[in-house]
Amino acid sequence: MIRMEYVLHPRSEIDKRTLALQSRMGETDGALLFNSVDMCYFSGTAQDGLVYIPKEGGATVMIKRSLERAQQESPLEVRPLRSLKNLKSDLDIADGARIGLEWDVLPMGIYERVSRSLAEAAFFDISEEIRQVRSVKSDFEIGLIREAARILDCGISAVPEYLKEGMTEVDLACRLESVMRSMGHQGSLRFRRFNSIVPLGHIMSGPDAAAPSFLASPTGGRGTSLLFPQGAGYGKIRRNEPVFVDMAGIYNGYIADSTRIFCMGNLPRVLEDAYSTTLDILDEVAACLKPGANGMDLYRRSEEEGALRGYKDHLGGTPGNKCGFVGHGVGLELDEYPVLGPLDHIIKEGMTIAVEPKMIYPHLGVVGVEDTFLTTGSGPERLTRLPREIWRL
Repeated sequence: MIRMEYVLHPRSEIDKRTLALQSRMGETDGALLFNSVDMCYFSGTAQDGLVYIPKEGGATVMIKRSLERAQQESPLEVRPLRSLKNLKSDLDIADGARIGLEWDVLPMGIYERVSRSLAEAAFFDISEEIRQVRSVKSDFEIGLIREAARILDCGISAVPEYLKEGMTEVDLACRLESVMRSMGHQGSLRFRRFNSIVPLGHIMSGPDAAAPSFLASPTGGRGTSLLFPQGAGYGKIRRNEPVFVDMAGIYNGYIADSTRIFCMGNLPRVLEDAYSTTLDILDEVAACLKPGANGMDLYRRSEEEGALRGYKDHLGGTPGNKCGFVGHGVGLELDEYPVLGPLDHIIKEGMTIAVEPKMIYPHLGVVGVEDTFLTTGSGPERLTRLPREIWRL
């Protein structure tokens, strides 16, 4: 028997999620899910296998390995997955069925095997519908994100205990990660984009924090290798430079995201003024996080405010390296819907959204702020609660 310290997903949660996806299927006859995050969301287990959700009726969970663990974790009936060759008979899929697949993340190798097994089926992309369903959180999920925010606040607030002149960015990152791991942080972070592997946070200082990278983020960082060219590196932390601490708290898979700025000594006036502007932009965007608002409009509003104040070439990145958003949903993955960017995403009650205006100065560093908010009918609730002024040591 495995131990069950982590929180299992109740059957009522799984059923609601299944019905929500089924209501969006339209003419699709069923959805075949292989991505481990989507599997966990719709079945309660992330073991190796698949989840099939028909247009009507309950989901079928089939697991290759570990079947025993999946049966303990999922509130649904879990069956062994013999081979993808038997999908048609095992799932009772009719000839000519219209099947939805996660085209945004599904490997081509699996797609080809599925298409051979279901040779008479027609395949469609179901990933957009899945992401829309997952963007609105239940009370169960919100409870887990609240705990993730608490863990995150504890991790970031530990910076003054460990921050010393001359220590490396990696050393500080390790110490903060240890604090959060001891509180229940799972120690890994999910990101849906192809080829994007992210650390638990970007903990960087001085000009190294402004180094660009491929990641869909305002910040890059030197990182620790050619295959991990982002986040904390081996550069030493110095006085009178911004120490940028952007971390993700995670509890039972659910994420909260926050950023705070620390400094040993004093920052240049240009960075002080830029940071003050990010606070104003955060407040302005957060105040508009109400049901019915459009994420595209909020992004444009932040860009216009930044340009009006003279920060067009710094907000969200330097020219040619801008991230193209000012906020994003968080949940089981760091890059969930809605996006406060150039996408037509409508804000709904029950969304958890990280708002993160950041200013990048290549020769000085990065300043900015980020908090995770819950959207409610009466206005946004800030879940990450640390003081937002620059932490001076």
